Amino acid sequence: MPTAAIASFRKVTPGVIASARLAMANDVPRVTKGEVAIALKRAARPLGIDGTAYHVLDILLGLSKARDWEAGNRPVVAISNRKLAEYVGRSERTVIRALKRLVEAGILAYRDSSTGRRWVHRNTEGAIERAYGLDFRPAQVRYGEITALADAYQAELNAEREARRAVVRLSRAILDIVESAAREGLALDLSPYMRRLETVMSATRPAQDKAADLDELYEALVSAVAEGGQTADRASDPAGDRQERAAGDDLSRSPDMTGAGDIDVTPLSITNAHPLRNPCNNERTPASAGDIKSKTDGGFAAEWLPKREQAGKAERTGKAHGTRPKGGGQRSKGSGDRSPNPHLSDVSIHLIETACRLVGSELGLSLSSWNDLRNAVEALRLAVGVSQSAWALAEERLGGQTAAAILIVVVEKSLREPDRIGSPGGYFRAMVERAGEGRLNLARSLFGLAAE
Repeated sequence: MPTAAIASFRKVTPGVIASARLAMANDVPRVTKGEVAIALKRAARPLGIDGTAYHVLDILLGLSKARDWEAGNRPVVAISNRKLAEYVGRSERTVIRALKRLVEAGILAYRDSSTGRRWVHRNTEGAIERAYGLDFRPAQVRYGEITALADAYQAELNAEREARRAVVRLSRAILDIVESAAREGLALDLSPYMRRLETVMSATRPAQDKAADLDELYEALVSAVAEGGQTADRASDPAGDRQERAAGDDLSRSPDMTGAGDIDVTPLSITNAHPLRNPCNNERTPASAGDIKSKTDGGFAAEWLPKREQAGKAERTGKAHGTRPKGGGQRSKGSGDRSPNPHLSDVSIHLIETACRLVGSELGLSLSSWNDLRNAVEALRLAVGVSQSAWALAEERLGGQTAAAILIVVVEKSLREPDRIGSPGGYFRAMVERAGEGRLNLARSLFGLAAE
C-alpha cells in the first residue's frame, strides 16, 4: 500500500534539531519573562543576533505573556510570517531567515501544527491548552548558559575599556618623562623609547596588548631616567668640590662664626626666601601627548551637543577670547551660569545613576560619570533594540548627551515594566520627538524613577 506524501515546511539543520531537543526538556529552571528577556538582549552580540533577527526577537518577547513563562506553562508565540514582516518592515523571506537564525542560536524552537499555521487556544482562565508557533522553551532551558555568556561578554567589554584608558594614560606619562628629562638637561638618549612608543601606538593590535607593552616601556623608561639622574649628580660632584664643601662646613661650625651679639631682625617674607620653599614648585610638567588625546567628561559633553548648539558654543568661546564681532553689546548678567544643554538643565549624572539603578545592576554598568554613560550607549541600544538609524537621528537632533539620557530612561522603564512597553524602540522615538518639540520633562521622569 503506498504511503501518502508528507510535505515538509522547511529544511532541517543540526541547529534546528538541537533546538527541538531543548524544547522537549523537562528540567526547566524557574525564571520569569523579564529575566530571560534581559539575558537574551545582553547576550545578543555573542550569540550573533543583530539586525532584523534582533528586531524579530524583540517583537516576539513583547507578544509573549508573562504567565506563559511560569512553571508548568510553555511560552509559545503564534504570529504569522506576514504579520512579522509588516512589523519589522521587511519581506517575508527576510523574516523567515531571521527566525531560522534565532532557532539555530538555541533561543526558539519550531512548534508546528499539521497545517503549518500558528495558533494558541486558551481556557477561560487564560492558560494555554494547545499552542503551535514559536516556542521560547530553549531560551528557558539555556538561561544559565546565556547569562554566563552575557557576563563574559560584558567583562570583555570592561577589560577593553580599561585597556584603552591605560594606553592613553601610559603614553601621556611616557611623553611627560621624556620632555621633563630634556628640560632638566640630562645627557640621556631617549629616542629609542620614543620610537618604541610610536611603534606600539601605530600597530593594529588589541588594546590589552598595547597596554601591556606600554606598561613595560614605562617601567624601563623610569629606571633609565632615575639611573641617569644619579650618574649626573655624581659627575657634577668631584672630590675637590666635596672637600671644599667639607671645609666650609667646618668654618660654619667654628666659634668665631657664631651669631652671638647680632641684632635680632625679623625676616620679611617679601624679600627673604623661605628656606623650605622650592621656587620650582609652581612649575608643572605639561602633558603634551602630541596626537594622543584623552577627553574629559566636559570634552565629551561638548561633543554631545547638537550641531547648532556646538556652533553657538564656538561663537561664545570666540567672544571670550576677544573675537567678538563689531557692534556687539554687553553680555547679559548670569548668562554664563546657563546650562549649554537646555534638556538637561536639572539633570545630573548622579540623578541618572540613582534613578536607573536596575540598569546598573542588570546590565553590569557603572554610571559614575557622563563618560561612563557615553561608553554604555551601544550596550543600552542593543538591550532594547533601538536601531542605529533611530539613535543617529536622536543624536543629531538633540545631541548625544540628551539622547543617551533618554535611552537609559527607556531601558530602565523596559526593565521595570516589560509588559507595558511592547516596543522600546518606538517609545524611544516618541520621547525624542517630544524632546525636540520642547514637551519632554526628563528631570521629572528621572525623579519619579528614583522615588519608586
